[in-house]
Amino acid sequence: MMEPAEKPQDPPVSVTKTGPSVDTYQPQTITLAEFRSLTRNQQKKHMRHELWASQAEEYKSKQRQRNRECRKRRNQRLAQEAAETGITAHQRKKQRLQAQVRSGHCIVLDMDFEDKMEEKEIKSVCSQVMRCYGANRMASKRVDLHVTQLHGKIRERFETAMDQHVGWSEDHIVMRDAEYIDMYDKDKLVYFTADSPNVIDVLDPEKIYIIGGIVDKNRYPRLTLDKAEAQGIGHAQLPIGKYIKLSTRKVMTVNQIFEMIVRFVDHGSWKTAFQDVIPLRKFKEGDIEANDDENDDDDENNNEEEGDDDDAEKDQVVEPTQDIDGAGSDHK
Repeated sequence: MMEPAEKPQDPPVSVTKTGPSVDTYQPQTITLAEFRSLTRNQQKKHMRHELWASQAEEYKSKQRQRNRECRKRRNQRLAQEAAETGITAHQRKKQRLQAQVRSGHCIVLDMDFEDKMEEKEIKSVCSQVMRCYGANRMASKRVDLHVTQLHGKIRERFETAMDQHVGWSEDHIVMRDAEYIDMYDKDKLVYFTADSPNVIDVLDPEKIYIIGGIVDKNRYPRLTLDKAEAQGIGHAQLPIGKYIKLSTRKVMTVNQIFEMIVRFVDHGSWKTAFQDVIPLRKFKEGDIEANDDENDDDDENNNEEEGDDDDAEKDQVVEPTQDIDGAGSDHK
């Protein structure tokens, strides 16, 4: 259902104060003279991309192995639970779906950014849509999830490499090639963007909340905020800073934003939602107590809906952004 890479992981190489230095770095794809002619920031970016490229395959392989191990542990746990309770994993999933209720909240994933993404970024954002669908199925209170502006290469990918979406329940996701501005009352629309000065504390069931479906590595600052302002609709950001101290900017992937919203709808606590979803590496030291075992449990639980699609695993591993190491995409 969703791709097996549950949470974006740290990239294989991070350029930090203790990492490689541009002063001693030997470039691989350009001459040293060309490298020295670049600005300091350009040198850092070029070095980071070369380091990533040199270790990307090894990193992807480790990620796939980790996902396989998570699935193996989960299957062993489910087999033990089935032996003890007499309830199989399939029966338990069926019971959970039968107990699930509709929350009344509506979330839109705006996919109208295909022309601003490269091929691997399109693959990544499609994988993130899969994860949103899975999170909605796992929730005790599902939201109305709509994917809009589904056309071009994004639609093509869903119809080919990710054709399993044809079996997705419309209770958990509706995909269409339409513009949200034509689907809903304009006064009810609110675009989530990290650049908005407006911070929400509660979700209004009368509002339609929009998440920008883009992976752009910060090439387009204020993209979704500018779009919201041009359309004359509302905009806001989640109250992350009120509850959590982060060591990085409040920029998240599409599915992280969606999962935080679903967790909040389920439990009514922003702090719990943020702590459950935001990768631990983004927290400032001492702000939260957690451990790797908890992360593994989350991985295994998420894999319950996913399957063994290695292509989906590969899609989720992309180069780090300049602002958040290891993030697959930026929520604008």
